[in-house]
Amino acid sequence: MQDRKKRIHAKKIRHAGLLLAVLLLFAGCTKKEELLLLREESASLDDGKEGTEESPDVPDAAAPAKKEPAVIYVHVCGAVVQSGVYELEAGSRVYEAVQAAGGFAEGADENYVNQAQELEDGIRLVIPTLEEAAKARAGELSGEAVQENAANDSDGRININTASEAKLCEIPGIGATRAAAIAAYRESHGGFQKPEDIMKVSGIKEGMYEKIKDSISVN
Repeated sequence: MQDRKKRIHAKKIRHAGLLLAVLLLFAGCTKKEELLLLREESASLDDGKEGTEESPDVPDAAAPAKKEPAVIYVHVCGAVVQSGVYELEAGSRVYEAVQAAGGFAEGADENYVNQAQELEDGIRLVIPTLEEAAKARAGELSGEAVQENAANDSDGRININTASEAKLCEIPGIGATRAAAIAAYRESHGGFQKPEDIMKVSGIKEGMYEKIKDSISVN
């Protein structure tokens, strides 16, 4: 009888152990699967971030800005208190150049020049006296005065075939040296046939011509 009870008890113990093993097995698998699922979800989230993350914008290398000159140099002469080369702020007007030269001298024709005109770097500004201006208007000055009267076309361009050296200096970027070179060229070659012929003058290249082509004529 006792042997039979022992066998039944042992059988129950085995069943209980088997049941526990099964439960532990299922519990272990579930945890492993959950862990695997969490890993997969984490990987999926990481992939999503990588797919949507924008790469930082890399700014293009900016070209160095071309700086305009802060000052210009103007040769003021004629009927002013003190002739000379003056340093002025870029964008200065004729009246400011005259002020820098001490103002108009006694007898200057203040209305001969456009005092509101903006100045270019390197030009020569000539202020005539009332007498010189009157003779120029009447055509009584020898040679140069006649050229001055014929120097401007109806559209305001300066005729490089007839303008005096002083008038040529009113062309943007043309100073006394280049004006003299222009006068010397036309005297030795019989004048300019077309505006671009001015590039044949020493010191005047294509870049300079592009800047002055709208300010000059030959007719």
